[in-house]
Amino acid sequence: MIDESKRRRAMRPEVKVSHQAMDVVRPINRKIGEWQSAVVRLSALGRKARVTGRPTDDLRQETLTLSALIQQHERDLQARTSELPPAVANSGRIRDTRMALESLVRGLDTALRNFTPLDQA
Repeated sequence: MIDESKRRRAMRPEVKVSHQAMDVVRPINRKIGEWQSAVVRLSALGRKARVTGRPTDDLRQETLTLSALIQQHERDLQARTSELPPAVANSGRIRDTRMALESLVRGLDTALRNFTPLDQA
């Protein structure tokens, strides 16, 4: 008689690909929510500073630093996926993470534009 507790079904190939992709993007995905909050905060503070004419050097530097960090993660993800099998590298999980990182950088670029006072825009 077969011991059912030790019997496992074979993993479907697409599930295996999904798991491999998730292993690659998991560390980045854990930070995306925090970064999204920072982008929203910096954008709001930038708009407020632009209207009030307050100095924005600190905000500008924080935005540039965060943008550089996220862009480094984009490059790292690209390098890491170039070493993966095509099915994993082109998976939806990796594609979604790339799009999220690109969106964050676009949001930070918009925030940077807000740091220019209205009379200099």
